[in-house]
Amino acid sequence: MEAVIDKDKHWYVVRTNVKSEEKAFANIRKAGYDTYYPRRRVEVQNRRTHTYKTLENPLMPRYLFVAFYVRDKSFYRVTCCDGVECILGVDGRPIQVSANNVEKIYLAEIDMKFDDTRAARIHRQEELASEKENTAMQFPAGRNVFVTEKGNPFATFGGVVEEVTKSGKVIALIELFGRMTAVQFDGKQLTPA
Repeated sequence: MEAVIDKDKHWYVVRTNVKSEEKAFANIRKAGYDTYYPRRRVEVQNRRTHTYKTLENPLMPRYLFVAFYVRDKSFYRVTCCDGVECILGVDGRPIQVSANNVEKIYLAEIDMKFDDTRAARIHRQEELASEKENTAMQFPAGRNVFVTEKGNPFATFGGVVEEVTKSGKVIALIELFGRMTAVQFDGKQLTPA
C-alpha cells in the first residue's frame, strides 16, 4: 500500500474485465489517477508436500476504486484504460463513493481483517502462536467437554477439563464405573459443551 486514501478527491467504483483487476489497476495508475485495489490474503496447503503458500486474491472480484479531483471529471480516460469495463453509475452518470467508506475498507485491509492466514489470526488474537496455547485457550480448566471422535472408545462421553499438559494434550475427568477418571485426549478429539 503506497498511499493512504486522499479525502480531498471524489472516489468512484470501477468495474474491470474478468480477472483483469491487476491489469486495470496498473493501467489506471499509468494514466495518472489514484486507485485503490482491495485484496485479501489466503493460505493454501499443497496436498502433496503439505506446505502452505500465501495467495493474494481480490477482496471484491472485478471491482476497484479510482479517485478524481473535484473539478476533474475525465471519466472517459479511465474507461479507455486496458482492463477497465466501466465506471459504475446510474443512467450514464457515475456514482460517487464516500472517501470515508473507502478509507474504512483500506484500514480494515491494513489491519488484516479480511485475511485468512495464520499470521492474521494471530494478529486478531483468534489463534495463538503455538498449538499448546491454542488448546489451553480453547479448553480452560473446569470447562465441560464432549468426546466427538468416532473411533474413540469414549465417544459421546462428557467430561470436565482438568488441565492441559506441556505437550498440548487435554486431561479430562470422565465418569467411568461410578467415579471420575482422568483420561488424556488430543484437542481435536474434544468439543466444548
